[in-house]
Amino acid sequence: MMAPSVDQGAQHSLTVVSNANFCTDDGSSAESNGKENSRCSSLSDGESFECFGEGDMDTGTPQSLSGDGVLRSPRNDGLKRNTWLRTSLRRSSPNNHENLPNRRWGSFRQPSGKRLGSNALASQLYRSSSFNSSGRSSTCDTADDIYSDVSLEEDVLDLNHKVQMLQQQMSVLADNQTNTDERYTRAKQDNATLQARVMMLEEQLREVELRSEDRLAEEERRHRELVARVDREKQLQVENCAIRLQTLELENTSLREEAARCRAQAERLRAEKTTVTEQLGEAESIVSSLQDEVAALRDQERRHKECAHANQLLVEELTLEVDRLRLEIHTLQELNQNSREPQTQLQAQLDSLRQEHRSLQEAHEELQAMILSRGVEEGRNLLSSANESHSLAAELDDMSQDDIRSAYKESQEVISHLRSYIDGILLLIVENCPRLLEVKPADPAP
Repeated sequence: MMAPSVDQGAQHSLTVVSNANFCTDDGSSAESNGKENSRCSSLSDGESFECFGEGDMDTGTPQSLSGDGVLRSPRNDGLKRNTWLRTSLRRSSPNNHENLPNRRWGSFRQPSGKRLGSNALASQLYRSSSFNSSGRSSTCDTADDIYSDVSLEEDVLDLNHKVQMLQQQMSVLADNQTNTDERYTRAKQDNATLQARVMMLEEQLREVELRSEDRLAEEERRHRELVARVDREKQLQVENCAIRLQTLELENTSLREEAARCRAQAERLRAEKTTVTEQLGEAESIVSSLQDEVAALRDQERRHKECAHANQLLVEELTLEVDRLRLEIHTLQELNQNSREPQTQLQAQLDSLRQEHRSLQEAHEELQAMILSRGVEEGRNLLSSANESHSLAAELDDMSQDDIRSAYKESQEVISHLRSYIDGILLLIVENCPRLLEVKPADPAP
């Protein structure tokens, strides 16, 4: 808010003072007319100047607001005497009232519009009062003129007092004008600062709006790209889900077909299981018979081992016999030196004995090799039967009934061959060295 100018305050104070003066003038006129109708008007030319000239001179009078909002002059409250209520003791002519306004406004009007000082104003007032006194002397008596001069002197003194008051008011108004100018200057500077700040803030606001618009556009673009990317990803997911759904449908169809095939295969396997169970019963009976045969073969093997031990003893005896024969040959050689004929006989016996020893060694080697191979086979069979006895049923399940029968026949043939081979060996032992089959009593322990 801008402070009100000094001219406006001065005009307002002029209006208030003029209105107050007019009201006072009317009241004093009414009072004087009521008291004495024969006397002249109390307002002379000087008093007219006081009434209407005060409005012109009081433009700079400082007015103060009272508590009830009424403008009051600083020194009007202390002034008890009202010069506007003075009345003249002399009577005026009837034409004097008609000429009073013209005199009132024409006597003290300044053509140049300049305000007069206190001394000039007093001299002009004195001249006007002297003129009025000379004019009134033609109509009034000498006593009235003397009294009028005394009242004029008092009016001059009052006017001087008022002029001093007006000068004081003018100085106060000048101080107020200076303060008002300073406040106006400060307010103008503050206004310029605020306007610069407002312009700066408006510029910042425009920059913020531009940045916000750019940011909004960037956010909209980013969100559009994000929405487009999400739509693409969603479309890809939908396509992937559709492809996966088709794949799952195909897999479901294939699994249904596979389930039907598995059901048929399960039925077939159940039937085969029934037949295999029957074959298993037959195979178990065959296995029991084979186990009996294996026990018999183990018994035969034990006997073969005993025969091998006996053959080993026989070989040892034959070795001893060979040593003995060597000694005999040595003795025969000594005898050969004595005679040739006994030597030829002994040579023939020696050849026969060598031949017999060679055949016995070959038979012994064959028996040892056969016993060794048979022992290895039996050991393998025992190990396989011990380690894989649980898989016999599985092997029987894998084999058909014809295969089992052919395997059984082959085992029977092998057993018959072994029996014939063992019988041949026993015959050879009986023919060549029956002493190996003799049961010797056990030697007592030393």
